[in-house]
Amino acid sequence: MDKRTPRSWLNTLFLLGTLGMALVLVPWKLATQGLRWSEVAVFLVLYIATGLAITVGYHRLFSHRTYHAAWPMRLVLLLFGAAAFQNSAIAWSSDHRHHHRFVDDVEKDPYPVKRGFWYAHWLWVMEGGDRPLDGVADLEQDALIRWQHRYRFFIGAVVALLLPLTVGWATHNVGGQLIIGLLSRIVLTHHSTFLINSAAHWFGTQPYTDANSARDNALLAPLTFGEGYHNYHHMWQWDYRNGPRWYQFDPAKWIIAASSWMGLTWGLRRVPSTTIQRAKVAMEAKRLAGKLAEDAHHLRHALEAAHWRVDQALAALQTQLDAWHETRNAWKAKGHAKAEAWRAVRAEWRTQRSQLMADIQEARLEWNQARLRARQAMA
Repeated sequence: MDKRTPRSWLNTLFLLGTLGMALVLVPWKLATQGLRWSEVAVFLVLYIATGLAITVGYHRLFSHRTYHAAWPMRLVLLLFGAAAFQNSAIAWSSDHRHHHRFVDDVEKDPYPVKRGFWYAHWLWVMEGGDRPLDGVADLEQDALIRWQHRYRFFIGAVVALLLPLTVGWATHNVGGQLIIGLLSRIVLTHHSTFLINSAAHWFGTQPYTDANSARDNALLAPLTFGEGYHNYHHMWQWDYRNGPRWYQFDPAKWIIAASSWMGLTWGLRRVPSTTIQRAKVAMEAKRLAGKLAEDAHHLRHALEAAHWRVDQALAALQTQLDAWHETRNAWKAKGHAKAEAWRAVRAEWRTQRSQLMADIQEARLEWNQARLRARQAMA
């Protein structure tokens, strides 16, 4: 996967075609026919089912092996995962494992955000269709997963069409169901998943690591069934949770945990809380050290400027004091002259003395201000 594969016109036409039709047909349908509750129900059922199949199944079970699942649960996840039209579990996992292995590498990461937000979002899908499968030997040993890979398009079409066509036939509304329950659902399922590749590497915080571009973003969690805590996930990809805190919205972890009570899942892997805290404290310490270094840099420049102002003010004051000393000695010498000469120059002396005293006061004022600024800089 070091070299990019040619453009996949099938993927390009499917992604742009479904989006284009949805942008035209959905507004037309709402304007001319309105929206039925049955359409909303079918849309929500399939949107939630396919979204969870990607998150619970393709991502956390098949890509990262964060838990084990019984065959009935694997079957359901594979069926609805195919209906998401994001390729098979094997192909999806191959791309995703490469993403984690080479994250942010513009040559080897299938969807590096360094190539741009939209490239990571969906342009990468259009760039290559059947990328070489690599690093998925464990999945290829599972007969159920191999079956889904072989018949992924047929399975996806059947699962995606079954409910909209059934409800549409029963309610005499096949067209409306195909627009809302099929077309718009496919588009929103695609782009909610794509947000993890783009937005979760673009916006948010990095509480656990800054070694890569992954970020935690709680706003993405409801749209992606719990996948918004991406900085945590890239730090510990083998944890079945994305949001480790009980209050973090992560329905996928709740479903996996609840399924374990029924014996459908087991071997749930999770990061010890002490490990999480150590990583978080390490990042806080790193940021604090950087802030202190930045403050020290600014303080050093402030102190250098204060020293320069002090030196300038001190030099000016010394100059004025020297002038006073020289002038006073000169006038003292003149004082020994005749009384007539003294009276003649006394008025001139008073004028010059007043000017000298004013200059000294000004220099002393500048000296005091320079000392005050220096103390403030060192505070």
